[in-house]
Amino acid sequence: MRRLGCLLLSILLTVSVAGCGQQAQKQENLTGTLEEIMDQVYENAELSQDFRDAMQDFARSEITADDAEYLIGTADIDFAEALISTPMINVAAYQCILIRMNDGADIEAAKEKILANADPRKWICVEAESTVVENNGDVILFIMGDAANTAALKDSFLQLK
Repeated sequence: MRRLGCLLLSILLTVSVAGCGQQAQKQENLTGTLEEIMDQVYENAELSQDFRDAMQDFARSEITADDAEYLIGTADIDFAEALISTPMINVAAYQCILIRMNDGADIEAAKEKILANADPRKWICVEAESTVVENNGDVILFIMGDAANTAALKDSFLQLK
């Protein structure tokens, strides 16, 4: 009886150690420049024709460390590069930002910080009805805008490989 108990305990211990040794699969990082990723997100998203027409007047620019506080809501994240796409004239509350994080950066903490500091009323006269912060590998997507288009862009971003 004692021998059986020891055998079962050994098997249980072996299975436990083997289970702990398995690591979760690491999510692959997106390849390409942020411009290319942004193009893919817009191209593959199921957006309204009105939004697609408005996109003709969107401007894109690199976000520097000096701009991060206003555009991202915080300068306290460890990012390598960032790109914003926004209307040149803000008649509607909208911005789409891609942020490539540095190697080893805590992406989950960065997402929490971005969401906590997001200001959907930063345009003063208009307010974004939806705020999305998601990541795909080492790239974070931060969108503020209307619910339908932010959802479509989020879905498009998360499907990228």
